[in-house]
Amino acid sequence: MKKLIVIALVVLFGSAAAAAQKTPPPYKITDIKVVPFDEITGKFREPVDPEQWFGNDLSMSLFVTIELSGEAGGYAPKRNVQITVTEGKKVKLSKIGYPGVFSEQGKYYVPVWLYGSMCDIVRIKASITGQKTASTRTRTVNFHCGE
Repeated sequence: MKKLIVIALVVLFGSAAAAAQKTPPPYKITDIKVVPFDEITGKFREPVDPEQWFGNDLSMSLFVTIELSGEAGGYAPKRNVQITVTEGKKVKLSKIGYPGVFSEQGKYYVPVWLYGSMCDIVRIKASITGQKTASTRTRTVNFHCGE
């Protein structure tokens, strides 16, 4: 009886380990959404469209979500999202996002806060690292300050 229990446990844990080691298909960056946050009112505005410009808006921060698509329930601990934000030619932010387990819809969102004030073109670039298939996306937000 003890042998049967030991064999059952070995089979059970062996198959669970094999399933856990299955690498999910490559992740893709499918969207970068930018939502302005007004620091005076404490409210979010409508998401930024690609042609929108902001001028002399010194109390504006941005909430950015980087949408990843992948296998539902998928998780690959060695895959990350390298995020680089430039304002003009200056690097404003460089960070690594660590995706967790993907939703039932095959989505995961990496959040980023960009604090105001911004007075030049802001470029948000996100790239998946740790997988053979490249996935990169860039989003631009136009700021202009001056009289």
